[in-house]
Amino acid sequence: MTAQTLQRNLIEKRRPRLRHPPKDYGWTLYLIVITLLMAAGYSVSHDGFYKPGDDVGYYIGLAGGLMMLTLLIYPLRKRIGFMRNWGLLPGWFKWHMAFGILGPALIMFHSTFMIGSVNAGVAMVCMLLVSGSGIFGRFFYTKIHNGLYGRNTTYQQLQEELEGSKDVKSVFSFAPGLQQKLVDYRNYAMNLSKGGRISVWNFLTLGFRIQWFTRALIIELEDAMYADANEKQWSDVQMKRLDELFYQNAQFIRTYLLTVRDLAQFSTYEKLFSLWHIFHVPLVYMLAFSSIWHVIAVHKY
Repeated sequence: MTAQTLQRNLIEKRRPRLRHPPKDYGWTLYLIVITLLMAAGYSVSHDGFYKPGDDVGYYIGLAGGLMMLTLLIYPLRKRIGFMRNWGLLPGWFKWHMAFGILGPALIMFHSTFMIGSVNAGVAMVCMLLVSGSGIFGRFFYTKIHNGLYGRNTTYQQLQEELEGSKDVKSVFSFAPGLQQKLVDYRNYAMNLSKGGRISVWNFLTLGFRIQWFTRALIIELEDAMYADANEKQWSDVQMKRLDELFYQNAQFIRTYLLTVRDLAQFSTYEKLFSLWHIFHVPLVYMLAFSSIWHVIAVHKY
């Protein structure tokens, strides 16, 4: 093996693996833990450790019911004047989501995963619908807000964010083919959603296509940036600087294309969130009424 070949192999090994931006895995971990607890609870639910009417079952149901009751604090905190000083709204939203999952889980434990009466069945169905729709609502919420706990964003703000980013031509002046592909894909995605309308197929598949296109462009970026390094056998100092620049450019590609995706899908997510809200609010009232009736029926009869 020649010295030049050995040097090239060392450079290839030094090529950085792509770093994805950090993600918040707290919510995913929370759902996994709750799911595992539910699975474990279901597996022992018929072993007779407790019943819905004994002390253990009663207090499990009471805890779950109180958690479900606290879900009302978040919408009331947003709308009632004297409650607007009751802590920060993002904090209430966080508890609203957490208790919206844990509360129903405890109710399921309370019922031993069985429906014992008609009023209990109605309350259970309403609870599951509210909890399930809440998960969808959370997803829609993040698409039209700046993060999970951020403020509402607008289509114009997303456009300004894209226009205010570094100029594609200046960033990728060394790779004209790559810069043209970015511009062309932006125009393509915007044409898919002219007038805020995008077909169901394009709406569902655009995210996957953006991910595939991002990987392809980053591979092309790597080839373009490291070609000279391989040929000229750059020093360690030069390679370190090149690595840092490569990471910056790769992150630019990811951010740019994700913003393009958000722009193309934004109007549809706004409509979906509005429709979800129309569906979710009546379910909450149905849940409150059926739960109160269930509690009255249990204590009266």
